[in-house]
Amino acid sequence: MTIEDDLADAMKAHVAGVQAAPDLGRAVRRRHRAHVLRFRTGGAALLTAAVAVAVPVAWNSSDPTRPPAATGVVMRDEVIVPDVTAKRATDAVRILSEAGLVTEVASDAQDQVVQAQRPAAGERVAAGGPVELDLFPVSPKPQDLGDLGDGREFGGIRLGYVPEGLVWGKWSSKDKFGKNSYSTTFDKPGSEFGPYGIQVFVIHGKNPESTLGVPEQGSEAVDVGGRQARLATVTDGGEIVPDGTEGGTLTISWQLRDDLFVEVCLSPDLADEVDGKAELKRIAEGVSATE
Repeated sequence: MTIEDDLADAMKAHVAGVQAAPDLGRAVRRRHRAHVLRFRTGGAALLTAAVAVAVPVAWNSSDPTRPPAATGVVMRDEVIVPDVTAKRATDAVRILSEAGLVTEVASDAQDQVVQAQRPAAGERVAAGGPVELDLFPVSPKPQDLGDLGDGREFGGIRLGYVPEGLVWGKWSSKDKFGKNSYSTTFDKPGSEFGPYGIQVFVIHGKNPESTLGVPEQGSEAVDVGGRQARLATVTDGGEIVPDGTEGGTLTISWQLRDDLFVEVCLSPDLADEVDGKAELKRIAEGVSATE
């Protein structure tokens, strides 16, 4: 039997019964704050990876022209995942390709910006492996309320506390999240294309027409200036999920007074760096009405 026959038999044994999962391939879904693009390897690549990891190396020691017998596995080269967050999609694809990794961006998302990546920057992965990117469109930010200075006073409220290291995001909206609603963000300096830090919403009216608000059932009750606030990790669809769940945002909402509703969201990125619940409570306790 030749070495080719040995390897062929080994490959058949190690990939027997292996089938590509039905959800392999590229899947795209959209979230409120990001266009999430997922790319996974196809069936052929899956089988190749399985063989590369598991096929033993065997030599016929009876042939004097061949090297001594050896055992082991065929090893794959590893690469370090580069950081492509806050970069435009086209640049991210180029950087990942130069590093020996694979990703794919739809033609209508070429100019969007990377908000997050998986695997994370700095991880060691097999060369040729896929990288999943969270993209969001770059569009002119609304300036409905004009220059707000430090951004702490808008929509009839003032923020007495903003987490350390965050500055006004230099944009504001009016009536985008319901009638008589206002919103803005506070971000890390220089993160024009990066993720937000916190987003604040204000809605006026005793029965505001809005999809905002943390559901009472399943959320934590928190006292804010004598009024009850609700605190939880919430999906864009309004579902409460365990803290740290992908697609969930740590959020606190309450009525500052009967006709004034406030909600503050802490970005998942910032939640990884701070005590998210403690920060949201502190932000809420520092909010006051200005009118």
